[in-house]
Amino acid sequence: MAIQTYLIAFKREFSQDMSRSVQHRVKQRGGFILMVAKTGIIAALDDSQVPAVAEHPDVKLVGGVTLNPQGYAADRLQRIFAENLSKQLQVTTN
Repeated sequence: MAIQTYLIAFKREFSQDMSRSVQHRVKQRGGFILMVAKTGIIAALDDSQVPAVAEHPDVKLVGGVTLNPQGYAADRLQRIFAENLSKQLQVTTN
């Protein structure tokens, strides 16, 4: 199981329903949504699940994302990703 960050580009113009449908596919395949934009989604996804996400009718392409740690926006993007990921994880306390 190798979780990587992927850009999932939409085939057509953004709509809420289409975006939700692609996000649902990512979540069905055990992935996490890190960020949503009008052109696509950035998601954390197991490599083995990429073909299933790429088969969605509204997905144009699924490609790996690597941030330059010294890049101008890398730190800010990582904070956004972490915040969005934390919203998707259930925290249980005993």
